[in-house]
Amino acid sequence: MFEVNDEDDKKRREVIKDLEASEVEDTEGGVADTGEHSQAAGRHQRLMQLMDYESRRQAGERQQMSIDEDYHDHLQWRAEDAQVLLERGQAPLVYNQGRQSLEWIAGTEKRMRKDYKVLPREQNDEAMAEVKTKLIKYTDDVNLTVWHRSRAFKQAAIGGLSWIEENLNPDPEQEIIYSGSEDWRNVLRDSHSRNVDYNTDARYQFRRRVLDLDYACALLPNSRKHLIAMAGQNLDDTQDEPWYMGERLTNSTETEWGRDYGMEHSIFPGVSESFRLNAPRQSVELIEVAYKVPETVKVFADGEFAGQVVNASIDPRHKEMVDKANVYETVKMRMRLMLATRAAPCLDLSSPFRHQRFTLIPVWGYRRARDGSPYGVWRGMRDIQDDLNKRHSKAQWALSNNRIIMDEGAVDDIEDVRREAALPNGVIVKRKDKQLVFDQNQTDLASNLMMADRNSQMLRDVGGVTNENLGRDTNASSGRAILAKQDQGSLTTSELFDNLLLAIKQAGRLRLSHIEQFYTAEKVIRITGESRPIEWLEINKFDPATGRILNDVTAREADFVVDTQDYRSSLAQAAMEQIFDLLGKIATFAPQVVMNVLDLVVQSVDIKDKDEWIARIRKINGQRDPSKPMTPEEEQAQLAAAQAQQKQQQIQDETAEAMLAKLHKEIDKLDADTKLKLADSIHKNVSTMNVATDTAERIANAYEPGGLAEAADEIATAGGLTDQGAAQVPEAAQLPTIPHTQP
Repeated sequence: MFEVNDEDDKKRREVIKDLEASEVEDTEGGVADTGEHSQAAGRHQRLMQLMDYESRRQAGERQQMSIDEDYHDHLQWRAEDAQVLLERGQAPLVYNQGRQSLEWIAGTEKRMRKDYKVLPREQNDEAMAEVKTKLIKYTDDVNLTVWHRSRAFKQAAIGGLSWIEENLNPDPEQEIIYSGSEDWRNVLRDSHSRNVDYNTDARYQFRRRVLDLDYACALLPNSRKHLIAMAGQNLDDTQDEPWYMGERLTNSTETEWGRDYGMEHSIFPGVSESFRLNAPRQSVELIEVAYKVPETVKVFADGEFAGQVVNASIDPRHKEMVDKANVYETVKMRMRLMLATRAAPCLDLSSPFRHQRFTLIPVWGYRRARDGSPYGVWRGMRDIQDDLNKRHSKAQWALSNNRIIMDEGAVDDIEDVRREAALPNGVIVKRKDKQLVFDQNQTDLASNLMMADRNSQMLRDVGGVTNENLGRDTNASSGRAILAKQDQGSLTTSELFDNLLLAIKQAGRLRLSHIEQFYTAEKVIRITGESRPIEWLEINKFDPATGRILNDVTAREADFVVDTQDYRSSLAQAAMEQIFDLLGKIATFAPQVVMNVLDLVVQSVDIKDKDEWIARIRKINGQRDPSKPMTPEEEQAQLAAAQAQQKQQQIQDETAEAMLAKLHKEIDKLDADTKLKLADSIHKNVSTMNVATDTAERIANAYEPGGLAEAADEIATAGGLTDQGAAQVPEAAQLPTIPHTQP
């Protein structure tokens, strides 16, 4: 795949000459005349040279990635090794234990899929951000996005690299916003890119497509003659066949002694070549090239579009603002798209996307520090897996074969003895006084099984997935020990999930830009959810009463944000157990605190329909979502509540002042002796209450919330005080009764 040779260069030059003298693709932004086509031909020649360079540069890593995927699919023996085993009666067994680690990693991603939301970039745009969040979820549903991402993640974990695609669908019967995934075999990247964001330093991206000839001719009618001439060429995929140490990988049935003729495997190039050349279905190979070129462009210096490149063909609003805002010229890298065969370009145009980014986003596994080559989890497990297979194969061979030790002349025919010894009911007749002993070679059997067990454990250690992660019985006895080892396995594989998070962020950024650019028509979208009624969302709807467009998704830009979920599920579970234990203790004396923070607790839990849980809890508690601005109704209600609280406080203050004034008047009426008795009584009461309160604090744990005041009352009564704190003074000098308040 992607190999360019001298014959291709010669053919390309001949086709270019023919095309320069004949019809060319006539489309806006494409190859419109002979001069432009000559320029496109020059770019095409340079791009094909770069593709040839990348094909040779990435050949080694792509070969290793093919082997990694074959190991995952149980193809783990070289053909020559399997043949040797079969010739001596030893089965080439495959005990694919390494696959379990990869399946656990892939299963964890499926169980912990991330959620996301759109945040407004400007004030007072929260409502439109919610609309765009729903649009992204709708496009996820129609494009099966979560399954594409899971497929890409698993391929990246196995081989080291895969691709997520965010593009447009040309089919008018389908949704215009498209998202999917692409196999690494069909893509050649800019191998000199090292940035975590591929768009930052990458200059080109090649993608191979094989289309039916009639469809390709309908798609590119002006290149019909050229496509017919190129049909059936460069369709052989054997350049990416799995080779290891100079030999293709195979399984035990794909050898000289046992071929699976029920399926035509690519392991037999003669068979696949015959089917390819005689196939009734004609196809043609096309190369999609996205590449960046430096261009002098005008950029808005201020205003609503500050920092954006002036491009009225992509954004009509630029045409209105270019005369009002200040602009300046600068050199920027601009994206171009080319659709070509290996021999000549068919279409070359500027990218129609506002974002000017590659529409294929890499999902990395791991990257080698030396040259940035990708590799997956299998790369470190292959040698161990090879040894495991050989140990089990040899152990089974040792178990099923008998070694015979006998004196010379003990039997007449040694070969006959060998055949009889291999039978479960064999009979061997030996001469009298001659020794014949069967040696089952138990030492060799035990040694191989012991090494196989060690290999199994090493596979889990290298793969980063512990026995606790796999749910197996281990020597970890306590729950905390099991959680610690599970967390250890999760941390070991955390880089894979972090790379997926980066890819989702970049893909979401492109999806949001596509929605803001291409959802221009009035549209009604159905939003569905489990346990929820169907919601109909109208966008870009013209309101004749106001003359405005409602839910105009193209009016303003927003930002795509991914909610960071904790993939260390065991650690998150332990933290939630601690939170619930703490809330249970708080509820014994302050249940209102638990109710006030219950929405925050549910928000931190990964449960189904979490948003609905939170909404209902806040509705019961009279709380509002702090991430959303207050509506006019909420602002009015909050103001009314504040005024009512202020009025209540004013009433309490006035009541207290009136009671205090009345108390002063009562005291002023008393004579001197009565005042002295009253002061002495109050002093004794205060002393008794201090003692009562101190004692009550010691036994308050035996009471329900509010029991402290009740205990103090009982102790004070036992000390001679009357209930309600009334002083023992003449009736005329009785103080007004103020009931106790619970703390």
